[in-house]
Amino acid sequence: MSLALLLGTELAVDIEQGHTVFGISAPGPYVERIESLGVTHVPVVKLTRSWDPRSDAAAFRGLVRTIRGLELDVLHTHNPKTGVMGRIAGRLAGVPVVVNTCHGLWALPDDHIAKRSFVYALEGLAARFSDFELFQNAEDLRTQRWALKRGRHRVVGNGVDLGRFSPDPEGRRRVRSELGIAHDQLLVGTVGRRVREKGLAEFTQTANRLANKAAFVWVGPADETDGRADAEVCGASAVRFVEERQDMPSVYSALDVFVLASYREGFSRASMEAAACGVPMVLTDIRGCREIGDDGIHLLLASPNSAESLTRAVDRLLDHPDLRVLLAAAARTRALERFDQHAVARLSMETYAAVAHRKGAALGLVDDNRTTVLHVLPSDLDRGAQVYAGRLRDALKGDPSQRHLAASLFEAPEAALRADVRLHVRSGPMRRAGLDPQAVTRLRRAVRKNRVNVIVAHGGESLKYAIAAAGRTPTIYYKVGLSSNELARGYRKWLYRFLAARATRVVGVSEAIVQQANNLLRIPRGKLTLIPNGRDPSTYSPPPAEAGNIDRALVLFVGHLEPGKRPGLFLDVIEVLRSRNVEFGAAIVGDGPLRHSLGARAAALGVNLMGVRTDVPQLLRQASLLAMTSDLGTEGMPGVLIEAGLSGLPVVSTAAAGVADIVDDGVTGFVITTDRPEDIADRIEELLADGRRHRDMGTQARLRCERLFSIDATANLWWSLVAGQIEDGSVNTSRSWRGRGLTGASAVKDQDQAGAL
Repeated sequence: MSLALLLGTELAVDIEQGHTVFGISAPGPYVERIESLGVTHVPVVKLTRSWDPRSDAAAFRGLVRTIRGLELDVLHTHNPKTGVMGRIAGRLAGVPVVVNTCHGLWALPDDHIAKRSFVYALEGLAARFSDFELFQNAEDLRTQRWALKRGRHRVVGNGVDLGRFSPDPEGRRRVRSELGIAHDQLLVGTVGRRVREKGLAEFTQTANRLANKAAFVWVGPADETDGRADAEVCGASAVRFVEERQDMPSVYSALDVFVLASYREGFSRASMEAAACGVPMVLTDIRGCREIGDDGIHLLLASPNSAESLTRAVDRLLDHPDLRVLLAAAARTRALERFDQHAVARLSMETYAAVAHRKGAALGLVDDNRTTVLHVLPSDLDRGAQVYAGRLRDALKGDPSQRHLAASLFEAPEAALRADVRLHVRSGPMRRAGLDPQAVTRLRRAVRKNRVNVIVAHGGESLKYAIAAAGRTPTIYYKVGLSSNELARGYRKWLYRFLAARATRVVGVSEAIVQQANNLLRIPRGKLTLIPNGRDPSTYSPPPAEAGNIDRALVLFVGHLEPGKRPGLFLDVIEVLRSRNVEFGAAIVGDGPLRHSLGARAAALGVNLMGVRTDVPQLLRQASLLAMTSDLGTEGMPGVLIEAGLSGLPVVSTAAAGVADIVDDGVTGFVITTDRPEDIADRIEELLADGRRHRDMGTQARLRCERLFSIDATANLWWSLVAGQIEDGSVNTSRSWRGRGLTGASAVKDQDQAGAL
């Protein structure tokens, strides 16, 4: 069942990439569905979900024999029991690449310490037998970090087939008719195996209490491993139990509320499917459900093991249709942005290739003689530079001629960059003094180990380490910030002139940066290139047409709360607009050193300090316009303006560096050349009052940003830059070693796009 239902899309992607794929599991009724994908099913009769020492020993022996006989290049294990047994069996059988995905630790935080200790220790032992550990949620990774190999783990999330799971109005009518549900009757449902750990008791109690308000249905098979579940079913007079169905998108669409009352989840697939179908949800507040969305924004969370809490949450949704509509739309948007199983499958494929490349295993279809480009950043953070570098690497994955990797120098939790090469240098006095020799040594070693042909240093700090570690490897300096104050100091100006002069090429993120590199750093124009920042148009997109008009205008500020961003000036602007009795809402998204000092004044002006948010794309779709108040010398090319433009949102901004590159003044927004809050307020008031101009500017902003500032557009420019360096002899691509790697679908790059700006 796991192979067919949980891993079907991932197996299909493996097949599409041209690989021979085996699915190893106990035999059962899903074999035909598995083999219809092109997968060869290999049965191991003794494998069961439940633990039994005698049969498990026989199953383990059979598993080792089976794996050894298949002569695999990669073994990817899943699920608690087969994950433990499979990793050890794979290593004993001599499989070159062993990878495991943790779909959820099978001990709960409130379980007895003896059970938790046993489970965590057994998982830790098994992890020593794998080459790489993939986690569906970050909480499980943090729990097991003590047992993991450094740099051999990552969070990949989870996903579903978004092409299949989407709202189905016709299917909704059909399924409700089959179930005997009237068109005006509310239907609450859950999907999953009929076992106690799925919250069977809490769901049935909630159904009994709210039977006068809605019908309740449970869709899914009984599970022979939980014999005591029958007792719960006997008391479920208000619940209709339906066996597993094949038309699940229609089933989800038939529901008015989806409920998951589980005690344990790795990353709830049923909830992702419901979200993709645009169904409002009530989930338990556990790891694996919290990743589906934020409480009150995408869904409602209820306490686990509490029928009272679950009843209150479901009752709230039944009584508030507007809330159901709001949560359904937000859940659908989040699913489209976060829950694409094809993306998860690609991460698995990339992991196989990375491990094989590191070990020199013969895995792929063609010789990996590509030009290797290493993008270096100081740390992995949820900041604009890291977001862009990670997305750029992803956009160039699978290219037949270039291999782009991302590297982080200093130790930090995994964030937006999702570095391929993590050097794990501890930030300390040497870094604060200006240069950490350990980081230089580790970077030099990484350049040799990964046979890097080109280093791209993102920002000034990365440049110091890249130049020190590069040797004869060509280095491109990607200058992303203006740094006017720093370069005003004599020794800093001399240092960066020295470093930039040793770079093979200097790339500015905006015209202002290119001009500064030419004027202050004395880089010849012939050595300078302009490649702007970029964002993903599928992540940042306008609200759907059916969303309708927003009842109240919302003016949004997004940025780190530091002096250069001048959030205080934003509050000055809001104060001017309030004094003019303009009707609107206002919010600040972000955190930083100034947040505490802004609190009282923001509250007095009715400005919501929202802190750090993970749903910025959704907030931009809900906003009327974006206001940016940054100081003139503190930006390079503000990514948030690209995000707003792709979201069809006009902007009003001060004339910080890079703003004029993104915003066509008077066409896609307004660029204000003064710091007077009244001047900024004038333009905001003008846009809020003129709906037609507001819509036209938003449309033009989307078109402009798609054409010039999408990830694909800027990735093409990077590809062309590297290709040009190879052609003119700046990059030596000859190698004394040729391994075999795994390549994805090739992409043809249009070199004519270089210099399109």
